[in-house]
Amino acid sequence: MNYDANFDQARLDQLAEQYLTDSTAEGRVFFMSDSDDNRLDHARWQFEEADHDALKNSGFKMHLMELLDTLLAYRADHDKPNAGQGAVKIRGNDLAIEWLPRSKFEELRDV
Repeated sequence: MNYDANFDQARLDQLAEQYLTDSTAEGRVFFMSDSDDNRLDHARWQFEEADHDALKNSGFKMHLMELLDTLLAYRADHDKPNAGQGAVKIRGNDLAIEWLPRSKFEELRDV
């Protein structure tokens, strides 16, 4: 199977349409894999408490974590760079993913 460069964003757009239509939440989710199979091992949510609670209670958080696990494995299966870590920016109903080198990931995550 060939790598689909639009796969990540298309799946994020579907998730946003399902859960974030009226959202005003803003923040980032840093995620990474430390495992050989490149599955999701760590995630850090940087949001105001009310936004985090709303995302969690709606089911969005659980489904985003499942999607990130899938995206990590997908990129690793296709030998894409920076397949083990990244960040998702959330601004209302807009989601954007950025795959980051480990050094940049650690720098941004610890801010």
